Parts: sequence; structure tokens; C-alpha cells
Amino acid sequence: MTTLPVAGRWFDVDDMGDGVTLITEPYVDPLLASNVWHVRGSEVDLVIDTANGFGDLSAAIALLSGERAVIAVATHGHFDHVGGLAAFDDRRCHSADADDTRSPFPMRVLRDDFPEGAEEMFASYELQVPESILSAIPVANFDVAGWVSPGAEPTSFVVDGDFLDLGDRRIEVLHVPGHTPGSVALWDGEKGLLFTGDTLYDGPMDFEDAALASSSLLRLRELPVRRVFGGHDPSFDGDRMRELIDADLASLDGRGTPYAPPDAP
Repeated sequence: MTTLPVAGRWFDVDDMGDGVTLITEPYVDPLLASNVWHVRGSEVDLVIDTANGFGDLSAAIALLSGERAVIAVATHGHFDHVGGLAAFDDRRCHSADADDTRSPFPMRVLRDDFPEGAEEMFASYELQVPESILSAIPVANFDVAGWVSPGAEPTSFVVDGDFLDLGDRRIEVLHVPGHTPGSVALWDGEKGLLFTGDTLYDGPMDFEDAALASSSLLRLRELPVRRVFGGHDPSFDGDRMRELIDADLASLDGRGTPYAPPDAP
């Protein structure tokens, strides 16, 4: 029987400036470690992605949002981004990822209970398969053996060109398929802040559709971005964004996707 310690505090919370807070789960295996972004508005707050669903994310967000309403948006339907979505009254995703949001890949805590395909997922990133994806548990009565990645029924869907009105800031929804059919990015054009989910981050990328991914990345490359907040790994500036996009595009071209650099004849 696996015995794990109880974490004193489940989430790490870091102020990133510009009214943005990063929330992470430090006791989760690196493969599953994902970023939750809280964006403060004058009237409404925005939560972008909701991690794995081990701890009570809504309670952590309430400490930041106070009495303001909260909109929770999943950038895509993968299990490590939708786990906490059900805890929010206003929860949104793109309709093309609705089924995965409702019923994500059924990840389990212990290796003996892993679903088919889980060990291959670790191997694809050249990571050692752990005996447990957790090094601690959020509460004493946490059901290690029974836990499975939770899904959520969306209360509404976002579409390309939508604006999320937070009062003093408007966040535009960009449909950027490629990583998944319903992947979205969220663009705060006034502040130059781009939230990219798993369409772009500073680490190994994975795309379901290379042609769609190329088109989406080219779209993002044209934005006057000051700072990027991805679904994993640290944030970065616009120059680094373009470097990463160019590298990803070159890789996708190697998979047979037509691509020419923007300055090509």
C-alpha cells in the first residue's frame, strides 16, 4: 500500500505582475504539472485552465477574487488542464474539445492502476514512469486508489473572436487548432499578454494536426506580444515566442506541412 504525506499547502501561488497570478501543483509529477493562470479584472476575474483536479482550486481562486465573479476557460480538453473545471459555476471551452472536457483521459494516481496508454505517454517525453504521480496528497482522506481524472460539463462555449469582459480589460478568444481541434489562446491586446495553453510553451510540443498547428502558430506570431503565459513551463517574452514558433514550424515542416518563413520570396 502506498502511503503519501499530506501537503501543508497544495498550490503554489506566484504574482506575475500585470494582474496575472500563476498557480501550480508542486506535488504532481512533472509530466502532469501544468499552469493555472488567474487574471484579475475590476468586475470579473478569469481563470485559464484548472490543472488536474487534486486540490480545491476554487478555494485558492476565491482568496484572489474575493467577491468578484469568475469565468473559468479551458484552453483545451486534456486531463491536466480540465481537472478543476467542475468547481466553477461559469466554465467554458471550445465546442470541438467539449467531449474531452466532459470525459478526459482517465489518468490514475498509482502506476498499477494506470490506464492503457499512460506509460507510453511518459515514454514519448523520455520520462521515467513513476510509481505514483503524486509525492503528497492534498487532504488526509484523499482517495489515492479511487481517484481518476475528473471531467466537467461546460456551461457555455467560446468561439473565435469572442471577448471576455472583465470590466477594465477585454480578453479576446483565438481559436488555434493543432494541439487539439478545440484549442484556444486568450489575448489581452491592450497589455500585450498572450495565454497559449498547450499551443505554445517553452518545452517539447505535441500537435495532433501539423497543418492546423502551422496555421495557428503563424497567426500567433503576428501578434504584438509582450509576454506569453503557456500551459506548462515558465513565461517568456515576444522575442522568445517568435524563436519558439519558428522552431516549431520548422519541425512541423519536417512532418510534411507546407511552410515558408514570413520573409520568404
